[in-house]
Order: sequence, then C-alpha cells, then structure tokens
Amino acid sequence: MQQSSDDQQPTEKPSFVTTATGEFQCTYSKCKTRPVFKRKCDLTCNNHKRPHQCLFAGECRYEGGAERKDLNRHFWSHHPVYAENNKIPKEETSCDYPGCKYKGRKDNVQRHKETVGHDRKQSSSSRA
Repeated sequence: MQQSSDDQQPTEKPSFVTTATGEFQCTYSKCKTRPVFKRKCDLTCNNHKRPHQCLFAGECRYEGGAERKDLNRHFWSHHPVYAENNKIPKEETSCDYPGCKYKGRKDNVQRHKETVGHDRKQSSSSRA
C-alpha cells in the first residue's frame, strides 16, 4: 500500500481544542497566534502559512492571506488603484431594500439588513 505524501512528512498537523463557547482554537505547536475560529474548516495549514502575499511587501504590512479571496479583499482595501487596473475580482453586492445604497461583501450586506431591519420590513411588505 502506498503512503500519501502527508504521511511521509514528519511535520505536525494543525490540531485544536474546542472552547467553552464552541469555537475551535488552534493548538498547532508552530502556531504563534493560537487563533480561534468559529468554523472547524478554517483550521487549515493555509491559515498558518498564509501563502497569498501582497505584491507591495516593502511598503505594506499585510501578513498574507490563507486564500486568494483574502488577498483580493486586501488589494481592494489598501491598493484600490492596483486592484482596479489589474481587474482583481471584487466581492461586492448591494442591499436590495428599496432606496438603500449600502454596498459590501455578501455577508456584510446580510448583517446590515438584519441590523437596520431591512429583512423584517421586506418580509412584512411582501405579505401585504
């Protein structure tokens, strides 16, 4: 039986403990920050290696992202001219409440709608 390349490496795999609040705290021996995640799936090696680095390393303090989308968000927040010129995908959607001009990431738009009550107002007006 052939071993996978993961079995052949002597490195320790990331591990975790579940906190009192049900979150997942990293206990990987080489982890310096011991981050806490709401989702177990976020405990990946990429969260430690952060392979997606900013191209402006000399002038930027970004420590890298676990996923490409993290780097894309960074570009739009901190280097918008570069992001626009290089057609970096932007995670932006608009609130669909009539007259509202709020824009942001999908999860932030949903939080906005819940916070200001747009979700309740829409569902009650759709029943009328």
